[in-house]
Formats: sequence, structure tokens, C-alpha cells
Amino acid sequence: MAIEDIVAKIHADAEAEAGEIVAAAEDDAQRVVAEATARGAAAAERTLERERMLAVRDAETLLANARLKARDAGLAARLALAAEALERAEAALAALPDAEYAALIARAVAESATGRETVLVAAADVARLRATLPAALAAAGVTLPMGDEPADAAAGVVLSGGGVRVEVSPAALVAARRDELLAEADRLLFPKEA
Repeated sequence: MAIEDIVAKIHADAEAEAGEIVAAAEDDAQRVVAEATARGAAAAERTLERERMLAVRDAETLLANARLKARDAGLAARLALAAEALERAEAALAALPDAEYAALIARAVAESATGRETVLVAAADVARLRATLPAALAAAGVTLPMGDEPADAAAGVVLSGGGVRVEVSPAALVAARRDELLAEADRLLFPKEA
């Protein structure tokens, strides 16, 4: 065999071997690309699922917050209506006829008095209570002196003395039972929801 034949054979063998190497490399490259594509698709699917779950969680959180906000607004509105009912109840007590108003004040004085106090009438109620309160107090079983100076209160009377100062007025009567009255007003205003 001549040198040219040997070189041709080496060249042919090298080309065949190079072809095999290139074919194997192309196969490896296709396999690597396919695996990378599959991993990428799986990673994209996992990312998409994670983002979907986060979006669902965020939407549920927004919905829960909106429901809480609506509930709070509803409760605030209910409380405002119940508080308005208490204001109207206080106004209705203040608007009672003089004799009934005096009897109401006298009953509350009887519950609070220890017997050592003086009854001071608020300036706003002097005209209506000076004439009717003594008889109402007697009817309630209370014997307390009536003071000449005006009570430091917007309405009603103040029991003062013996280390005690107790305001007896429509506002004080409502305030003393505020929680109970708010609950009752809410029950009456919203019977199906209470």
C-alpha cells in the first residue's frame, strides 16, 4: 500500500470517527436540549402553579379583609343606631310630664341615697322639680333635705354629702345602664341579626 493509500485510509478513518463523534455530540446535544426543555417546562409549571396558589391566597385574603371591613361598617352602623336610640330615650325621659319626671328622679334617688346627703336640683330643672320633687321623694320613702344652691349638673339632681356625690338625671340613668340598653336597642332594631 502506498503512502497515499495509507493517508487516504487514515483520512477516511478520521472522517468516519469525526462523523461518529459529531453524531454522538448531536445526539447528546438533542438529549441535553430535550432534558433542559423538559426541566424548563416543569419549572415553569411549578412556578405557574406557585403563582396561581399565591394569587388565590391573595384573592382570599382580599375577600376576607373586605368581609371584615363590611362587617365592621355594619357593626358601627348598628352601634350608631342603638346609640341614637339611647339618646332618644334620654330625651324622652327628660320630656316626661313634671310629676312623672319627679317620680323617676325620686325612685333613682331612693336607690342611691344613704340618708346623709342633700338633694341639689340642677338649674335647668329648678322650675319643674322644686314643686314636684318633695312629694315624689316622700312617696319613694326618701327624707332628704333640699339644698338651695343649684346642682353642678345639666339636669336632674345631685345627691351631695357624706363623702358622696351622685348625679341623678336622664343622662346618668341611661349611662348607668348603657351596655344593657345598647344590647336591648340592638335586639329591638335588628331582631333577626341579634
